[in-house]
Formats: sequence, C-alpha cells, structure tokens
Amino acid sequence: MRSILSSVVGVSTHRRAQRTASAVAALGVILAFTACGSGNEDQSGTPTIVASTSIWADVAQNVACDGLAEVETIIPLGGDPHSFEASLRDRETMENAVLIVANGLLLEESLNDTIEAVESAGTPVVRVGEGLDTLGASTEDNESGNDPHVWFDPIRVAAALPTIADALEDVGFDRDALDSCVDAYEAELAELDREVSVVVAGLPEDQRLLVTNHDSLGYFADRYGFEVLGSVIPSASSLAQTNPAELEELANLISTTGVSAIFVETQHSSSDAEALADRVGNVEVVTLLTGTLDEPGTDGSTYVGWLLQNARLIVDGLSR
Repeated sequence: MRSILSSVVGVSTHRRAQRTASAVAALGVILAFTACGSGNEDQSGTPTIVASTSIWADVAQNVACDGLAEVETIIPLGGDPHSFEASLRDRETMENAVLIVANGLLLEESLNDTIEAVESAGTPVVRVGEGLDTLGASTEDNESGNDPHVWFDPIRVAAALPTIADALEDVGFDRDALDSCVDAYEAELAELDREVSVVVAGLPEDQRLLVTNHDSLGYFADRYGFEVLGSVIPSASSLAQTNPAELEELANLISTTGVSAIFVETQHSSSDAEALADRVGNVEVVTLLTGTLDEPGTDGSTYVGWLLQNARLIVDGLSR
C-alpha cells in the first residue's frame, strides 16, 4: 500500500485503473453478501455501513469506493456529535449495518450507550480514533484523556484508512478492492494536506493564534503550526460549561496578543463567544463547521472540501 507521503504524480492514470478494478470487485462483494442472505444490506443487495458522523461517513465511503457499500450517517448534518442521542429508528439502522464506523475517544458521548448495546448484540464497531496518535485532553472533561477531534488532521485521517479497511475485510469485503480504494484516497489526502499548508503559508506565524468556542482545533493547530490560546468552553466536550473567571482571563489574553477572531461552531450557541468579543472589542466571531460536513452540493459537502473551507476561514479571520 502506498505511503501517505508518496508522490501524487501520475495518480490520475493509476487511479482510473484502480477504480475499474474495484468496481469489478464491488460486484463480487454484492453477490457475496446476497448469497449469504444477510439482512445488513439495502434493497439492491449492496451492504450498508453506518458511520456516526457525516465526516467519517465520507471517509468510509472512500474506503468502500465505487459501489462497494452504501454508507449512512446517524448524526445528521449540523448535529453535535457530543450531544446527539439515538432514536429507536437510529438503533435499528445501526443493527442492520454490516459495520459501524465511530470516532471513539468519547466523541459520541451521548450516543455511546446505544453503540455499545448494538455492538453487544453482534454488529461490529470500529472506533477509528482509538488507533491513532492522539493529543491530550482534560481528564475532568474526557475520561479517555484524549482529544477526540482527530479529523482536523488529514494525515491522521489517512492513518485511519487501513483500520477501516481491515474492519471491512473482516465482514466479507474484498481486500484487493479495498486496497485500491485506500491507495487512491491516500493520494487525495496527501494533496489536501499540501493545499491546506499552502493556504496557511500566507499567514505570519505570530498571527497563528486560535481562540475557539470549545477545544476542537487542537489537531489543526498541531499539524499546521498554530497555537490554541484558549476556549470559551475550556473542554474537548461541548457539554461542559463556561467559567466566568477563565473567560475574564481569556479576554485579557486576547487583548494582549491582538487576536482578531474567535472561532465558533454552527452546532453550538455562540452567545458566550459573542459576549466575549464585545467585551474585548475589535474581534470578529467566525463560524466554522467542525463536527459535520455541509449540505450536499456545497464546497464543504466532502471531507476534502470541508477542511479546505475551514482552513480558508481560519486564515481569513486571523488576517484582519
């Protein structure tokens, strides 16, 4: 399997050959699942994968590319992965999947009981974040001790692809087809990392200071040379609460460093961040999509487009 850091020169020609091979193999996978009489497939006989978030759903679809599987998402677009709770219908959807792709690291904290119950009942679950090199988080707010927002680093996402492929192989998918899909997507993620680096390169290092609504940009900062000054909610979980004393300290830090933007998320209330911006003055509140992709047909509707969109918003917000 090609390394994530390998050259992407000549990928397009090779990818066409890979995709053709994986499409042929996809037919074999569909026939295999149909022959087994599994209920974990859609009406066309294509096996169904369920992902907790839209971001991991897009990644999983690229691992099971060219029709190898259908991928459904439990947490809807715009939903908060920390607070979303499953309905009975969501549980049934998970029970009828051949595989559940979850982030783990306590990201899906309100969904976790359902995932564990479905897993105990026999549906395989792969928690992709738990096999990656992770950053620390406050153990008071996250019992795992790890920051769960790993998808903000495309290199870490690329490192998760073989884990997803292994889990799919275990439930009957053709390994050669999966490897072709993974190779092609690894090349896309390598190019994505290069493009984000180019976007960030135009921002002076002394302006690469992040203030966020909650601790979600640690991996982006780690990968692209930013410093996280602080968060309105000083936690990797959006379910935590603000602290007035810490907010006052953060306001003073923003004033001292001259940070020009506070980054908030569409899934969470921005009222505390807006109050902080008013308190400091001359600070813009910039809204990002952090735990969810954008609507179909938009630039942020795929993981690749989503990360590029966020990178541009971050750089633009800090360039004022």
